[in-house]
Amino acid sequence: MRFYLIKKGNHYASMSIFEKIGGIGWKINTLSMRFSFRKECWWGPPRDQDDYDQNKLAGIGFGTNHHNNSVRLTWVPDFGNQGMINVYGYTYDEKKEGQKFTFTFIKSVHVEEPVTGKIESREGRYFITVQDVTIQMDNIKTDPNLCFRLYPYFGGNNTAPHDMVIELEMNG
Repeated sequence: MRFYLIKKGNHYASMSIFEKIGGIGWKINTLSMRFSFRKECWWGPPRDQDDYDQNKLAGIGFGTNHHNNSVRLTWVPDFGNQGMINVYGYTYDEKKEGQKFTFTFIKSVHVEEPVTGKIESREGRYFITVQDVTIQMDNIKTDPNLCFRLYPYFGGNNTAPHDMVIELEMNG
């Protein structure tokens, strides 16, 4: 698995331009992954309300702008349970009325626990699985053929409170 480091005070994980370019694809309808949050990904108590914003783990962007059409797994520490991370399905869809993004809780996982996940786009729905739990989310916008992988990103509004490492391997 690849280790993604998000340094204190940053949003983006460190990675090369070659990795980003290598994440561009054609008709990516399924993305399988294995991941693990290092213990630094949990912190508490929350600094402010923005610490409840969705941190991005991995996913698929469709077209040229992931803020218009994308699906991914996101995470937030379970501040009430030390060492637990809440994982969500998250979509951007410019065709939705009102709020442009939506997220749905999937399950909690332990830090340093190896976890499997899968995102599938089919039949006008996203099927998002973490371990043994699958949720469905609407996919209102047609997915174009040009796609790209989305990599770890911290936030929302706040930046990382300290260095964090996420282990991640994506296939698809």
